[in-house]
Amino acid sequence: MPKSGASQTWKELAGGARALASGRTKIWLDGRRSYGLEQSVKQIGATEAWKQGMTGEGVTVAVLDSGYDPDHPDLKGVVTQERNFSEEPGIRDLHGHGTHVASTVAGNGAKHRGVAPGARLAIGKVGGRSGHITDSALLAGMEWAAVEVGAKIVNVSLGGPDRPEIDPVEQAVNTLSARTGALFVVGAGNDGGITPVSSPASADAALAVGAVDRQDRMADFSSTGPREGDHGVKPEITAPGVDIVAAAAAGTTDGSHVAMSGTSMATPHVAGAAAILAQRHPDWTGQQLKAALTGSAHPVPGATPYQQGGGRVDLVRALRQQVVAQAEGAWAAFPWDDPNERRKIGTISYTNSGDAPVSLDLTAEGEVLELGARRLEVPARGQASVTLSIDASGKAPGDYVGTITATSGETVIRTLAGAYVEPESYDVTVKAVDTNGDPVDPSAQFYDPRTAAIRQAVFQDGTATVRLAKGDWNLFALIHGRTATVIAHTALTVDRAGQQVTVDGRQARQALVTLDDPAAAPLHQAEVGLAFGPWTMSMSVWSALDLPSRFFLVPVRQPGLRASIRTFWASKDISPSPYLYDLAARYVDRFPDDPSHAAKRKNLAKVTAAYRASGVAARGTPLFGPRLGDDPGPLMMTGPQEEIDLPGSRTYYRTAGLVWDSALQVGDSLVADGGRVVERGHIREVWNAAVSGPSLARPGGSRTGDRLTFPAGVFFADGGAGRAGTDGTATGTATLTTGGKVLATTDLAGCSLDLPQACELRTDLPGEESAYTLSTSMRRQVPYSTLSTAVDATWTFRSSHTPREQPLPLMVVRYAPAGLDDLNQAKAGSRTLLPMWLERNPGTRSQAVRVELERSSDDGASWRRVPVVRTASGWSAVVPNPPAAGFVSLRVKASDASGTALVQTVTRAYAVHAHPEGVRGAR
Repeated sequence: MPKSGASQTWKELAGGARALASGRTKIWLDGRRSYGLEQSVKQIGATEAWKQGMTGEGVTVAVLDSGYDPDHPDLKGVVTQERNFSEEPGIRDLHGHGTHVASTVAGNGAKHRGVAPGARLAIGKVGGRSGHITDSALLAGMEWAAVEVGAKIVNVSLGGPDRPEIDPVEQAVNTLSARTGALFVVGAGNDGGITPVSSPASADAALAVGAVDRQDRMADFSSTGPREGDHGVKPEITAPGVDIVAAAAAGTTDGSHVAMSGTSMATPHVAGAAAILAQRHPDWTGQQLKAALTGSAHPVPGATPYQQGGGRVDLVRALRQQVVAQAEGAWAAFPWDDPNERRKIGTISYTNSGDAPVSLDLTAEGEVLELGARRLEVPARGQASVTLSIDASGKAPGDYVGTITATSGETVIRTLAGAYVEPESYDVTVKAVDTNGDPVDPSAQFYDPRTAAIRQAVFQDGTATVRLAKGDWNLFALIHGRTATVIAHTALTVDRAGQQVTVDGRQARQALVTLDDPAAAPLHQAEVGLAFGPWTMSMSVWSALDLPSRFFLVPVRQPGLRASIRTFWASKDISPSPYLYDLAARYVDRFPDDPSHAAKRKNLAKVTAAYRASGVAARGTPLFGPRLGDDPGPLMMTGPQEEIDLPGSRTYYRTAGLVWDSALQVGDSLVADGGRVVERGHIREVWNAAVSGPSLARPGGSRTGDRLTFPAGVFFADGGAGRAGTDGTATGTATLTTGGKVLATTDLAGCSLDLPQACELRTDLPGEESAYTLSTSMRRQVPYSTLSTAVDATWTFRSSHTPREQPLPLMVVRYAPAGLDDLNQAKAGSRTLLPMWLERNPGTRSQAVRVELERSSDDGASWRRVPVVRTASGWSAVVPNPPAAGFVSLRVKASDASGTALVQTVTRAYAVHAHPEGVRGAR
C-alpha cells in the first residue's frame, strides 16, 4: 500500500467492500526477512538451470554432517539412504547444522527450495549435538558415501586445523576421489584470515568453498589461502554463505526455517551446482565437474585468488560451456634451500564435450607463467593440450599467482596457476607440558610482531612442528586443562635448523584474582586478551572450576607486551544478580613473578546504565570490554552476554583507569560508543535514548585522488554523543549525483558497524572541482522498535582531485530530547526541550552553520517550522507535541559558508502517549 493511498485504504477496510469484517482479521506491517534460498539459488544461476530442466535429477549427493530431521517437509521424499556413524543414537539431527545443509543442497520446499531439488540425498551422520566429529567417524562416512552409496557428490561442511603434511582425512579425499570419481565439496573454514583453509578442504582433490554475501562480497569469516605448506591456491570457488535461510531441525530453534552463516552454508550451494552439472554430463568424473565449476566461476573485483579462488560459482556459464580445462603441474613450490632450478613444466588439457570443434585463444597473466602456444584447436568430443612453463628464476620470495585464460566467443575458461618462492625458512619444533609435566596440546600460534603475520601451531601428543621464515617471532600458547589455565608468551629468533622451544606449564605462577566483597562469587567464565604491536588475540575460557584461582602465567619480560585477564563476579544469593563485577588484571611489558591481583571495591568504577526501549518493550544485550592498547581490538570482549529487558537498568563495577568500549545490541541493531577512560567513582549512562539517526562519530567517507568511498549504513545511532549505530534489518539506497547525472548508486542491506564496507558506496570522480549531491535513505520495520522507521539524509558539497586521502565535508545533526520516559515517549499535548548539536566528519574544518528545524505529527505528510536558538554546545528548540498519541518526526536543514548543506529527516523520532500513567521514569 503506497503511503499516499493510506487514507482511502483505511476507509475501505473500515466499512467498504474490502472491510475487515468480510474475512480480513488483521493488518500486518511489511516485514523484512533474512536472505533465503530463493535468493541465493538465483544468485548462482540455479533458477535458470531449472528452466532448462536441470535440477540434479538422477544424481545422488551424500551429506556428511549432524544427521537430518526426517519429519521436515522440505526433506520429505528427498533422502533415499541414511547411515549413522556418530556416537549419538539415531539419524535425527539434534544440532541443526545437517538439516540446514541438506535442504540447501536438495530441499523441495515451496519457498526455500534447494539448489538441486531433483537430486536425491544420502545422509551420513558423522557428528551429534555437541558438534564434535572424530576422524574415524568421518572416514567411515566418506567410505560409505563414495563406495557403498556411489554418490557422485559428497558434501562435507566441516573441518579442522590443517597441518603441512597430508593427514588421514585428506588422504582419504584424494584416494576416494581417484578410485570412485566422486567429488568432495568441502567448506574452507570460518577463521577469516587468521588461519589457512581447514582440512580436508586443503586436500588436492577437494573442491574448497569460500563464502560471499548477497552482493558477492567476500564474507569476513571465510577462511583464506595460501594453503599450509606449499602455498597452493585454496579455496577454489565461492558461493553465498551469509544469512542463508533453510530448513531448521525440530527442537533446535523456533520455527521451521532458520538463518545461518558460514562456509558450511556456501558448500551445499556448490554441491547442488555440481549435481546439476552432473545431470547434464553424467559421464564426467568428479574432477571434471570441479574443473568445469572453477573454470566458469565469476571472479569478484577486489578479492584475491587466495580469498575466492576462481570466483563465485556461475551455474549458467558452467552449463553453457562445453570445454573444460584440467591442469597438471600448474602450481610449484620452490624451497629456499633447494639447489635445483626454479623451473617446472606443466600441462593444461582442454576437453571438448560438444559436437563441433572449438578454437581457443590462450593468454597467460602472471610473472612466472608462459604458454607453449597462443591458440589451440580442440576437436569435437576430443582433447588438446598446451604446455605451461613456470619459471621463478631470480624472483624474490613470495607468492606468484596467475591466470591462464582460454576464450572462444562467449566461452571463457580460467585456470589459476603460479608458484611460491620460499624465503629462508626453518622447521621449529614446539613441545608443551602441563603443570604436572605431562604432554599437552595447547592452543598456540607464532606471530611476527612487525607484520602480525600468524602461523598456527597444531599439536599432537604434545608436539608441533611449524616452518617459519627467518626472523623474530613470538609464540603465544594457552593450556586450558581441567585443573589450570596456563598462559605462556615466548620470543624466538628463527635463524637455524633444529630449533626447539618448550611451553612448560611447570614454570607458571598463579595469577590469583580476589575481591573484597563477601557477597559476590566468581562466574565460571573468564576472558584473556593479549596484544603486541599490530597483533591482538582474545578468547573466552569456561570452566566448572573457580577460574579466578586457576589462572597461571609463565613469567616473562618483553617490552611492548600487553595482556589482561578478565574475571566476572555476581551476587551469591540474588538471581538474577543486580550487579556484575568486571575485573581486568592488566600486565604491561611482562608477566611478573607474582601476577596476583587483589581488587578492592573502593578502587573500582561504579557504572549505572539505564537501557531504554524504542517505543515498545524489547530485549537487548549490553556489550563492553577494556582495551589492551589505544584502539579497540578486532573482537570486543563482551563478558557474560546477558540479554536484558528493555527498558531496564544494570549496575557494573569495573576496573578503573582503563579505556572501556561499550555497546548495546537490540535485535539486528547495534549502537557503540568510541571508548572512554573509566575512573573511580559513580558514572551514569543512558542507552537507546531517542533520537536514533545518522552519526559521524566515526569516519564518514573520504576522497583519495579521484576515488570516493562512503560508508552509507551508519544511520541508527542513539541520542548519546560520540556513538555510532547500524541496523542490519534496515534496507535502502545511497546515490551520488552531479549536475543531475547519477554517478553511482548502491543498495543497502545487512549494514554492520564491524564491517562498514558491507554498505559502502564507491566510485571514481572527475578530477576537476564539481558540486555533488549524496543521498542516503533507509527504512526499517522491526519488532524491537517503533521509532526511526525512515531515516534520510541528503548532502551537497564541492570536491576536486586530492593528492592524498581527504574526508568528505559532511555533517549531521544529533538530538537528545529531554523529559522522555523509558519508552522514549513524551506526554501528548506537552512540549519537549530538544538539545541539538552538529557532528562533522572527523578531520574536516568547523565553520559557522545555519540550522532550520521542522516537525511533523503525521509521518511527514505536513511540516511545521520550530524556532531554534543558539547555545554553547549547539542549538536548542522547544517542540510542541500533538494532543493525541502518535509520533513526532524531525527534519533539519543545515548549511555553512563553504556551500556544504544537509537535509536530514528522521520519521518517528520519538513517540507521544496519551495517558499520564504511561509515563515511567522520566529523565
